[in-house]
Amino acid sequence: MALGTMMGTMDASITNISFPVLIRTFGVPVTTIVWVTLAYLLTSTSLLLVLGRVGDLWGRKRIYVWGSLFFVLGLALCALAQNIAQLIAFRIIQAVGMAMSMACGAAIITEAFPQEERGLGMGLLAVSVSAGLIIGPVLGGFLLGWLDWRSIFYVRIPFALLVWVMALVCLKPDGPRKGRVRFDFRGTFFSSVGLASLMIGVNQLHRFGLASPIFYGLMALGLACFILFVVTEKKAPDPLVDLTLFSNRAFSGAVGGLFMMFLTYSAYILLMPFYLLQGAGLRPDQAGVMMTVVSMIAIFVGPISGRLSDRFGAAGFATLGAAVTILAFFLFTGWTADTTLRGMLPALVLAGLGMGMFQSPNNSSIMGAVPKDRLGTASAMIATSRQVGISLGTALAGTVYSSRLFFHRLELGRQGMQGTAAERTAVSLAFNDAFWVSAVLMISVVFLSLMTRRVGKGGQGAGPASGKDGLGGKKGLAGPRT
Repeated sequence: MALGTMMGTMDASITNISFPVLIRTFGVPVTTIVWVTLAYLLTSTSLLLVLGRVGDLWGRKRIYVWGSLFFVLGLALCALAQNIAQLIAFRIIQAVGMAMSMACGAAIITEAFPQEERGLGMGLLAVSVSAGLIIGPVLGGFLLGWLDWRSIFYVRIPFALLVWVMALVCLKPDGPRKGRVRFDFRGTFFSSVGLASLMIGVNQLHRFGLASPIFYGLMALGLACFILFVVTEKKAPDPLVDLTLFSNRAFSGAVGGLFMMFLTYSAYILLMPFYLLQGAGLRPDQAGVMMTVVSMIAIFVGPISGRLSDRFGAAGFATLGAAVTILAFFLFTGWTADTTLRGMLPALVLAGLGMGMFQSPNNSSIMGAVPKDRLGTASAMIATSRQVGISLGTALAGTVYSSRLFFHRLELGRQGMQGTAAERTAVSLAFNDAFWVSAVLMISVVFLSLMTRRVGKGGQGAGPASGKDGLGGKKGLAGPRT
């Protein structure tokens, strides 16, 4: 599961770094090239909930194995693409495979680990997320420097094949659910169209413009599909998403907290390179090293936080992680064009510490708050919340940053500041403004994490064996090791 997850998180960063090369190779504008990533993101995100439920109904190993095979096929086809249309189409095949794998990953981990070690399992899985984010840009830059653009796809085929073989050998077979299966086709349609509409609208906002009727039409379509999805799920005999899960405070708080965490954390992912290169004036190699600090700290802290949450309860660690992240964001708002590398380190360390402390316990809370026959749905909810949060958060951070950058450039010009100094100052000030917004929004994650504390007997969820978290005492509904 860790290798498969790492392949997925690596994919976005290793592909994005190739955009300048793809523009020169195919002779198309950047507005076309972005669909190499956008098509992948739209396809995988819109299918996650569907495939999570399919895994619950027809077997998670089956879905994961076929997903791994589709991912290998997608990599091979992308490496053979002759034009940009083929590359985008083959990326969709690759995205289907990754969605099949990621939708079932956390559910398989939950069943494989005993209840009292669920947080540790989620922590080890979270390590692979950070590892993929670190390896992607480094590997992509090396490959593009020595080989052609196709190498970012064909070099990964042996590792993807290894994941497929390990899935065949290591995963325990699981049969389909007994009894008649009624797949929720209406819920599938409304969820997929709604998510795709919202994500296209937000991600293409810079192209449509805030006053564009296309943007508002997509937003309206997404909202209408969401309302129809809720209505449909309430009436469906076997719904895609059991809405009664959200009456469980542990589940709804953890899912909401995860979404808001990645919505706000996207400011770091998007804006940190701009500040380091254009604001602080660092060399690319220096900026690359500084960008790895957060992920390295998160890799170290994630399993420790997950293991401690098994013993002492998940809610406290998730809440503390969110609070530490808020502190890191407030420190980011004090960075200037003259901030030294040593001055940057405390905020970067705190950001990695906060993310590492939050993610594993929070995901454990989600997986422990659902019955066993909904583990696939919960697993897909984790991946969907992360993907949608990153997508919407990137658009939000980009909009705030670009608007404030324009404002500060004008203001500095009126004050008589020109040239490189003015540009570096404007970039730093816009960076500060974006993180003020993120820090304020991050406060909601603290309150949502507090919702995951034990609220009394009779709930659906299951906390760790100590009974200090979740809603169901010492016996979790996810069941023991099988």
